Amino acid sequence: MERRRRLTEVAMRRRPATAWIRGGRIYNVYTGELLPAEVVLWEDRIAYVGEKTPSVDDETAIIDAEGLILVPGYLEPHAHPFLLYNPFALAAFALRHGTTGMVNDNLYLFHRLDVDELEAFWDETTDLPVRMWWWVRLDPQNDSPALRRRYTPERTGRLLAHPAVLQAGELTAWPDLLAGDAALAAGVDRARALGKRVEGHNPGASVETLNAVAAAGVTACHEAITGDEVLRRLRLGLYATLRHSSIRPDVPTLVRQLVDSGADLTSRLMLTTDGSTPPFLRDGFLDAVLREALAAGLPPLAAYRAATLNVAVYYGLDGDIGGIAPGRVADINFLEDLANPTPVHVMSGGRLRVQDGQLVDAPPPFDWSRYPALCRYAPRVTPADPDWFRVLDPGFPFPVMDLVNVITRPSEGGRVENGEVVPVPERGELYVALLSVDGRWITTGILRGFGVFDAFASSFSGSGDVMVLGRDRQAMARAVNEVCAMGGGMVLLDEGREVYRLRLPLGGCMSDLPMDELMDSTDDLVRLLRVRGYRGNDPLYALFFLSATNLPFLRLTADGILDVKGKRILVPSRALMNEAV
Repeated sequence: MERRRRLTEVAMRRRPATAWIRGGRIYNVYTGELLPAEVVLWEDRIAYVGEKTPSVDDETAIIDAEGLILVPGYLEPHAHPFLLYNPFALAAFALRHGTTGMVNDNLYLFHRLDVDELEAFWDETTDLPVRMWWWVRLDPQNDSPALRRRYTPERTGRLLAHPAVLQAGELTAWPDLLAGDAALAAGVDRARALGKRVEGHNPGASVETLNAVAAAGVTACHEAITGDEVLRRLRLGLYATLRHSSIRPDVPTLVRQLVDSGADLTSRLMLTTDGSTPPFLRDGFLDAVLREALAAGLPPLAAYRAATLNVAVYYGLDGDIGGIAPGRVADINFLEDLANPTPVHVMSGGRLRVQDGQLVDAPPPFDWSRYPALCRYAPRVTPADPDWFRVLDPGFPFPVMDLVNVITRPSEGGRVENGEVVPVPERGELYVALLSVDGRWITTGILRGFGVFDAFASSFSGSGDVMVLGRDRQAMARAVNEVCAMGGGMVLLDEGREVYRLRLPLGGCMSDLPMDELMDSTDDLVRLLRVRGYRGNDPLYALFFLSATNLPFLRLTADGILDVKGKRILVPSRALMNEAV
């Protein structure tokens, strides 16, 4: 009450402002007007927006915005903050590009922390310059029995009640929800009863399917890949998030099709980077997505609302963020031109955090040591043996996994030599194997479409196990051993030598490097893989998704090679007699 009283006194010019942004113009996301205005602050909140000059004293910070346009800080509604980067490195990078709030996936954290630890971690992220909110997964995006056992109504229900949590989802297991899965239905009901959102995951969904998931409690979906699919969602009252990511850079096409439709696009669209891998972020974060949307013809009001106010309204936060207006938190981007959404300066919580494009008010380094499960990776699969990577039992109707972007289609193949299925490098085939992090099992197969090299091993995988690809089993064993010896990471071997190495010391999935260094390193990796024949959009996501069972058609799992659509194991995994277990 006292804070609001003082804010009111500043608005009425009875108390000196703590900051005054003078001489700028505001792009008003409520009305679409571009108007000159003085913006007056008391501490972290906006007290006044208008023509009058404020009461000031010697303590008032005066910020000159002459010639600049003020827009609200951008809001990312769908972040995956563990795609090789870690949440804090990503947040610092996003802030530099004008994003002042992010709603984050909890999948990686949920699989490694107990509930008390996860809640403590969330509590530590609430006071950052970039506001960090979270969502709670109701399914593991993987068929691992060990992971599925973590998804109890008690665990997910407790986490949904945390104040930093804004939604449940994304529901990659929506077919199970529609089939009557009691645990999923309970999670959706719990979220809705708490007044929180439920995000769907419905690529290619028909109007009939979208009707069903909306009736089941889903409130938004980011999986539309055509303008018509976006309109299907909007017509049924769902929010539609336009995705521009390293595997689906869709915004230009979506915008052109939507603009041609003549539909009202101002109120229920949002924009997302959808967890793009580091090389794709070279041009920016949400500012880059906004730039693509504007260039494709999305009207400025629709574009800037999609990155600010619409997100705030969707999550019920518009009384505090999403606009430049009295009572709102002072999250403000200073632009040279509406056509260029990358800010010159960024204010978050009433403080200038970025000046002339440089971060000047960074938070202190995060102490990962308080969360041992996140700062160590100790797989028990060493020493790896070349014999582990044999593709056994050629009597099976053995498929080659044909990689198309991130989809794996079955195709005829698998040359048999001396009773063993082997890859044919001339056809772009490699051995591929998933080794359990506890050293108990291995799933092996043949993969086509990732290029050709001796060995590429990675602890960065959708299941958290060790993935390795290659044409040389000796090199594959060596690469796995190197990844495990350095406590998680990626190693690429070719022509008898190591050509790439990246440490991922945070749980085997995340780097501790700042974003600029990580982008440089992963740029090098992508270039090396493309030279060796990789042709898809994003090899890092393709690698990650080989063990994620929410995508068709064939995936590597703890039970073996899974036919996702048919829900059957085509080639079983086998046990490892590992002396390290």
